Formats: sequence, structure tokens, C-alpha cells
Amino acid sequence: MERDVERLDVPAVVPQLHYIVFEENDDNVNDTVENYLRDNRPDLIGDDYFADGVLIVGVGLDPRQAFIFAGEDVAETLDLRESSHLDESLDAIKPGVKDNNIPAGLFAGANKATDISTLAEDRYDDAYGDYTGMLFGSGMGGAGVAFAGSMGVSAYRRSKSRKVAQARAEMALVGKEYGELATRLDEIDIRAHSLTSPFANNTMRSQWESVRRRFFDIHNQVDSLGNLTSQDSDKEFYENADKIHEAALTTRKVSYAEENIDKLYRLEHGDDVVRRTELQALRDDVVEAQVALDDASSGLYRELQTLRERCDLMMNNTQAPQFLGDFVLLLGDYRAALEQLRRQKFDDLDESQNTELVAPSITSPDYRVGYGYNNFVPFWALSSWHASNATAQSTSSSGGANTSFSSGFSGAGGSSSF
Repeated sequence: MERDVERLDVPAVVPQLHYIVFEENDDNVNDTVENYLRDNRPDLIGDDYFADGVLIVGVGLDPRQAFIFAGEDVAETLDLRESSHLDESLDAIKPGVKDNNIPAGLFAGANKATDISTLAEDRYDDAYGDYTGMLFGSGMGGAGVAFAGSMGVSAYRRSKSRKVAQARAEMALVGKEYGELATRLDEIDIRAHSLTSPFANNTMRSQWESVRRRFFDIHNQVDSLGNLTSQDSDKEFYENADKIHEAALTTRKVSYAEENIDKLYRLEHGDDVVRRTELQALRDDVVEAQVALDDASSGLYRELQTLRERCDLMMNNTQAPQFLGDFVLLLGDYRAALEQLRRQKFDDLDESQNTELVAPSITSPDYRVGYGYNNFVPFWALSSWHASNATAQSTSSSGGANTSFSSGFSGAGGSSSF
């Protein structure tokens, strides 16, 4: 679970992420969380609110309820107060728990809650919903319409201030990293084209070429943004927010691609640390797949155990001449095993409504050696894909989150039964 958390792209406002699972809990799990923290972790909870910097993701199993709570600063940044984002984050926990894979459910909830890339859209939807809902509910009188308008403006202003804050943070990233990456771009490109292992396939090369071209294409755009400083007005940052976001996204992708291309290069050239690290990551994924199976005596479980043992043998001989060939065969056999696991465990959804299952690309922080090779997608990505689609197809949480505490405590977040 700790290794999974490393895959989260968590905003700096969240220095603490806590998972909690209750075997038994109150009918209102919010009370159980409050009482548990006051008795066991008083540092995480104050008189009225959760401590700043804290994000809590968990589940109560009897009766079954998912919950997410946060400090005031975290809730403000991640929009975790009675919002569609909170509801969607709670929903993300449920499929994994229903599949008896609690770690996967908790990870999915934390991943959704901290996914700032979706917040702008969620906030717009909430603001628009607040406005139209109040408008139609207030009647046709002038006072009612004026009140609805003021509510809409208030929501709009909150959304605008958050967009400005995000633009300022992303501009700081672009200002620091874009120029540095530009000076290394030719070097990265040469290294990318020097790769010779099967993992450097056409798909991987296409991903690199695509983001490299995009990096060139936004050069003039970044130059025009270069005049912006932290002293400039919110109005200027708001007007340029979309351009800044595009530049920041491209910069991040090129940065991740550089790290991953370097990783592949070092693996090909016999770097012992990289080879062990990549094998360990693959072994960990095999173990996750084993844990997801109900029958430890099944043929599929034994096949996964064999793959796990092959990882161990390769880690003891990372300098073998046939290392890369053995790695390719290992991934191919694991891919076949995961196809069987997918048919056994993840065939409960309406396929016509499923999103496409794809491996993390060379431009992703989640990329590991071999992802995408011969359509290989690791178990953790398969599990996340299933949880995401199950959430999208679920109607179990249409009532919204429960945000109340019997004590009158006012901490941000909420819970949802399933």
C-alpha cells in the first residue's frame, strides 16, 4: 500500500495521507472516525476541524460505508466539502471493497480525491448546478432571481480564485523547468533513439515524438508567458490560465519522459540498481494479482507464483547475458496470466460502457519498463481501470455524501453507504 501511494501525484497541501479500516463501526461511520481519532490520534483532529494538511481515506465494513475527511486547507484545495468531487471520490472506493480488495479501493479513493486535473470541471459543474438549482427553486419573483444570481456569482468567484491559484503554481513550474528541459531536449532525443531493446517499440517512440513536437509547438506560447511574474495581477493570470495549464502539462510530460527514457537506457546498459528496481516493481504487481484471487490452490494462482519466483531468480543474476530476453519472456507470460485473471475477476461490467484499458505511457510518472510492450498492462492499472468503470456504472450513491457528526463536529469531508 505504501508503494501504491508513491504513484499518487499529491498536491503539496497534503503532507499526510492516512488510511483507516474499521471491521465494525457505528451506523454513522463519521462518529466512529471522530471517536477513534480522539482516542488514538488526537494530533489529527481539533476541537472543530481536522488538522491542517491531513487527508483521511477509509472504509467501515459493518455496516459498509466509504469515507473521506480532510483538514480545512486540504478540503479547500481539493474541494472536499459537499461537492460532486467528494461524491465521486467516495464512489471510487466502493468497487475495490466490493471485490474484496480493500487496498485497491483505498488507493482509488485517494487517487480520485487528489486528482487536481479534474477539479476545474467539477467545480464548474457544481457552480452551474448551484446557480440553476437556486434559480428554478426560488420562483419567478424579482427577489428570488436576484438571490439566485448572487449565489451563482459567489460560486463563480470561488472557482475563479482557485483557477488563479492553480495558474500561479503552474507558472512557477513552467518558469523553472521549461527552459532547463529545452537545453536538454536534443540530448534526450538522441538517447531515446539510441534505445535498442524490445521495450523501445514503435508505440513508445511515437509517444516520445508526440510530446517532443508539442514541446516545440508551445515555445512561442511559453515565451509570451515569460513576462508574467508573481507580482502580476490575478486578472492576468486568470486570462492566461488555460495557456499556462497547457504549458505546465507538456512540461511535466517531457520531464517524466526524460526520466523514463533514462531508466530504459540504464536498464539496457546493465545498471544493476535499475534492473533490480524494475524487477521488484514487477514482482510487487504479481503479488497484488495473487492477493486478488480467492483460491490460492487454483492454476492461475500457481502460475502467478511461478512468475514471482522467476522474478526472484532474475534479481539474483541481473548481469546475465540473456537478462533482457528473459525479461521480455517474463512480461509476455505475465500478460497472458493477467488476461486470464481479467476474464475471471473483471467481467462483471457492461463492456459497451467501459473506457479503453491502456498502459501508462512513457510520458507518465506511473510508467515502468515493459508497460505497453505487446499490449502489456500491469495488474494495478487493470484494477484501477475496473474500479473506475464500476464507479461510472454504479448508481449506489445517488443520495450524496453524509457530512454530519452526532457531536456537532464540523470537519470537512463525508461518508457514503454501499
